[in-house]
Amino acid sequence: MKHIVSLLFILALCTVARGSHIIGGEMYYTFVSKDASGNYTYRITLKLFRVCDVSTNENGLAPMPPAVNFRVFDKGTNLQVGDDFYVGRTSMDQKSMVSKDPCMVNPPAVCFQIGTFTTTVTVPTNLQGYVVAFQACCRDENMANIQLETQPGGQRGTGATYFTELPGTATGVLGDNSPVFDKDSAIIVCAGKNFVYPFTATDPDKDSLVYSFCDAYKGGHAISNKNAVPDPADPPPYQTVGYYYPYSGGAPLGPQATIDPHTGVITGVAPNAGKYVVTVCVSEYKNGQLIGVHHKDFHITVTTCIKYVDAVTPDKYTRCDGLTINFLNSSTLGKKYFWDFGDGDTLSTYSTDPLPHTYKVAGTYKVKLVVDPGNPCYDSTTSTVYAYPQFFPSLGFQGLCTQFPTQFNNTSTTNNASDNVAYSRWDFGTGVAGDTSLLANPSFQFPGKGDYTVTLLVRTKQGCEQTLTQKVSIYDNPPLTATGDTAMCYKDALTLQATSTVPGTYSWQPLYNIVNENTASPTVKPALDTAYIVTFTDRQGCTATARTAIDVKTNLAVTAPNDSTICTGDKVHLHATADGPYAYTWLEMPGSRNIGTGSDLDVTPDPPVEHYEVLATLGTCSATAQVTYTSVNPPLADAGPDTTICYGTPALLHATGGTTYRWAPAALLNRSNAADVKAYPENTYHFIVTVTDTLGCPRPVSDTMLVTVVPRIDAFAGNDTIAVMGQPFQLHGSGNGAIRYQWTPPDWLTNPNIANPITNSVKDIRYTLTVYTKEGCTDQDDILVRFMVGPNIYVPNAFSPNGDGRNDLFFPIPVGILHIQYFSIYDRWGNEMFSTNEYMKGWDGNYRGRAANAGTYVWMVRGVDQNNHTVMEKGTVSLIR
Repeated sequence: MKHIVSLLFILALCTVARGSHIIGGEMYYTFVSKDASGNYTYRITLKLFRVCDVSTNENGLAPMPPAVNFRVFDKGTNLQVGDDFYVGRTSMDQKSMVSKDPCMVNPPAVCFQIGTFTTTVTVPTNLQGYVVAFQACCRDENMANIQLETQPGGQRGTGATYFTELPGTATGVLGDNSPVFDKDSAIIVCAGKNFVYPFTATDPDKDSLVYSFCDAYKGGHAISNKNAVPDPADPPPYQTVGYYYPYSGGAPLGPQATIDPHTGVITGVAPNAGKYVVTVCVSEYKNGQLIGVHHKDFHITVTTCIKYVDAVTPDKYTRCDGLTINFLNSSTLGKKYFWDFGDGDTLSTYSTDPLPHTYKVAGTYKVKLVVDPGNPCYDSTTSTVYAYPQFFPSLGFQGLCTQFPTQFNNTSTTNNASDNVAYSRWDFGTGVAGDTSLLANPSFQFPGKGDYTVTLLVRTKQGCEQTLTQKVSIYDNPPLTATGDTAMCYKDALTLQATSTVPGTYSWQPLYNIVNENTASPTVKPALDTAYIVTFTDRQGCTATARTAIDVKTNLAVTAPNDSTICTGDKVHLHATADGPYAYTWLEMPGSRNIGTGSDLDVTPDPPVEHYEVLATLGTCSATAQVTYTSVNPPLADAGPDTTICYGTPALLHATGGTTYRWAPAALLNRSNAADVKAYPENTYHFIVTVTDTLGCPRPVSDTMLVTVVPRIDAFAGNDTIAVMGQPFQLHGSGNGAIRYQWTPPDWLTNPNIANPITNSVKDIRYTLTVYTKEGCTDQDDILVRFMVGPNIYVPNAFSPNGDGRNDLFFPIPVGILHIQYFSIYDRWGNEMFSTNEYMKGWDGNYRGRAANAGTYVWMVRGVDQNNHTVMEKGTVSLIR
């Protein structure tokens, strides 16, 4: 078999991109001819569908491929026949929704394109025929009804396979033509609304056609996110996609959408908004014999449609719990609602509250609701109502072991004598294709242990319908618990206990000193350590075992804490240690007063001595242990009385009450680890001593004493000065906190015991001032008074402003001068270096913030004496650095 292809098509195939834009496909064949050798030629047509708004390969999408790859396989052997077929695109059409619904708010746009690829294939006759296949990757990642796969390389996406089967001699219809689906319509499908979607096909040979939903197929793999060339088709058989519950190949749009087997028209109520893979199979019959099955795979997009007026009620009322039905109305608010209950009764209302209606006769009724009647955009909907006596849905099951099938039973009943359960649909919740059943009482073997949610949809002959869910816990081995490992007294008997959540039988081994060994709770009395094993067998024959090891005790060993000495009032922790899981009772001795139970207990022993005993028991066996606590009082720490010291003098601290001492803060002490220490605080401070002793109580005890520091007195007798000979001169003494003053010597003083006495000295003299506080602290200062003839202004001839505190300032010394009018200093060029009129204020040797140069400077000073006479002096001064 030969096929000539254009190089252009081969190159074009390298641009086929990842097919998440492809939304479906159909492959069919048409008989062309038969040659003299008996070879049959068929025209193979592939139609690929893709959304209209994809024109570039951005975001992993791409336009319709310009060429595709077909492969032909022998249906009997699944082996490839001949070479690959590289087929160029022969046409491109577009389908869109032209009409707009005036009653819909912003109706969605529906548009898709159809790429057609056609070639001819010539094959010899064989028995089973041939499969022509094309595979692509990938479908949209956000499909609502099929499961997403992981592709090689870690990408996510589910592929697609489109194929057709050429007839073989086994069918007896060589040269046949396959059916072809008539037209591809762009239809708006609104979530939760009734819809009609035609999948009608035509057969050129006038064969009989039967329509059904069927499984979609997986397909090619993505090589990369963009510009991925799908691998050529793999040989059959092909795998079907996995479906999410409640969807399946037979119900791709859910339980409320069906296909007419005679017309191929899909009708019903659309599911929630989303994208759905729908595959329709048309089975071709000739003279009553099935000769082929043709497929069309298409993604139907269900959208959320908003209408100006929307009639919304449940499509069915199937609970069958009486003749009174509460009708629900979720329609557009604020409208008029007209109800026709199907029994001749009608009602108009403006309320959307639940509306009760009671039927006089049991039966099935069609109820119609019209919203906003009279408006051109009115809407209506119908519901089927099953008004029958009560229906009691229920289910049962038995057998939960993975080794055997689980038996399920539909135990639903109805109290309507003319009705009975007519339909059961089970979904066993594994998520695997084929885990459903339409039997009333099916059996199902779960693939492994775990919790599964089983769903039963049950419907009666008259249409009553309800859905039940039941959690089923499947196990490898039956659930089983037994008494844990334990200990017992050799004199006692022990009852063991095994428990399972499922029914079954129990058997214990070994048969050693055991009674009722075939029950869940036997009694044992072993004389030696023994391990008993219980075997549980459920009703299916699955088993589980559990082990209980028993430590038989002839003597109990228990210990209490060691005797110890504690501080009076301290709490202690009693802890019993034993060689087994015993019960403990603590007793206060003597007197055996019960003070608590358990292996651990906190107590406060009474001084001076307290005895405790612990009693350990195991059944009728027991043992005791004792502990004694001696209480010792903690040390009586005493830091001594508070004290007051004068500034600059140490405080002598003396502590008592222990054998070791530690004072704080250590930085203010000559030492910190003695009873007697010296403290050198500059301010008032609390000192803390921590005391311990060696009498048995290790608890350190602290005490605090306050050292009050009298602030610095800072006695001041005044600055050395010059007075006018023959005139009285008053002294001015001061000091912080001073209450008494004493000047020495007392010569020429009016009163040596006051702060400001007057001296009438006739010669230079130095007076010393002693100041006293109320605490007895003292401080001294002195003043030199020199007497000169005046009035006059005395000025030094040199100064050294080097910051040593001596001769740092250059200033005039007035004698008998009331105030200074000016004191000015100039350099050799006449620049004023300093000037002031303040009394006793001088020059620090700086000029404009910088040190003046060493050298000779001119000064001038003028003042006024007590007789209002002007006194003026001038001269030079040497600045020494």
